Amino acid sequence: MKKKILYLFSDTGGGHRSAATAIVRAVDHLQKDKYSQEMVDVFAACSGFLNVFAKMYAPVIKYSPKLWGQLYYWLDDQRKLEQLEKISRPFILQELKKLILEQRPAVIVSVHPLVNHLTVRAIKETGLKIPFIVAITDPVTLHRAWISPGVDLYVVATPEAKKSAVKYGMPEKKIKIIGMPIDPKFLLKSKIGGRPRSKHFTVLLMGGGEGAGTMGEIVDELEASGFKGRAIIIAGRNKRLETKLKAKKTGFPLKVFGFTDKVPELMAESDLIVTKAGPGTIAEALAMNLPIIITSWLPGQEEGNVEFVVRENVGRVCKEPERVVRLIRELQSTKEFAEMKKNIKRVSRPEAALDIARQIFTFL
Repeated sequence: MKKKILYLFSDTGGGHRSAATAIVRAVDHLQKDKYSQEMVDVFAACSGFLNVFAKMYAPVIKYSPKLWGQLYYWLDDQRKLEQLEKISRPFILQELKKLILEQRPAVIVSVHPLVNHLTVRAIKETGLKIPFIVAITDPVTLHRAWISPGVDLYVVATPEAKKSAVKYGMPEKKIKIIGMPIDPKFLLKSKIGGRPRSKHFTVLLMGGGEGAGTMGEIVDELEASGFKGRAIIIAGRNKRLETKLKAKKTGFPLKVFGFTDKVPELMAESDLIVTKAGPGTIAEALAMNLPIIITSWLPGQEEGNVEFVVRENVGRVCKEPERVVRLIRELQSTKEFAEMKKNIKRVSRPEAALDIARQIFTFL
């Protein structure tokens, strides 16, 4: 009978699912078929009631990011979090215990901030001795909700995240700085290279899974500026944007994709990425040695990512499409671009998912 690794995540934003998937693939890459692995959307599986709130995340960040930022900071408080856990406990704890007893995992791995206190309690109440590992997917700005001292190991991406975890009561010996888990495909692509890079300077534009942001306007501005490179657009689930851009005639080569699993290959073809400040995308871009222009971010949880990109000089921040294009042209023709690539080599941790997998093995 294979030992089981159980991953707890929630589909509040694509980042948590991607992080869990990256670790699953890393485990499989290192120890093919040795372990049984299962990913569970914990709110969907264990609490219909709480899942209603989980599903509100996407519309709130889309239509009212300011409100999300206010909620993020308001909840970054120990007493409020204790109250929140107390309120949510009756809606999820019994089902979570049932899940653990049915699955009997050898290790539980969480990639979500709102399930850790409850999971620690559920493991304790089952009477089973199951190691519990948390991989934090906010690389810099760490919300207090992530931290529960009953966890056996915390994996963080940066020294700043470790500092916050210690400040919020986590023993230093239980924290390892490893990096953001990204699909091992990015590491393999960066080592062997993708398709040969075009002789034209290639800009990749992404707006997360939902194809958010000002990609259409940036393409218009590239056209108006007489851009002499290539552009690749990943429109995600934004069908309207995909259809509009596929029909567009431009004076430069333009490739448009919808939701795709070819991101490592498309990054390997590119020289620069224009994107929102999602932690996964930033980690993937760094793994592929791509300088970054950030055009948007979520108040609260993504602010630290923006500061990190600027502080480490691996990219720039610019919201207005016209200025984004000016910045692209500037970077093309200055030494700054080579400097950014040198900095990326210093801060990138493309092997993070594999290193997290190795940590999991020490508990099995």
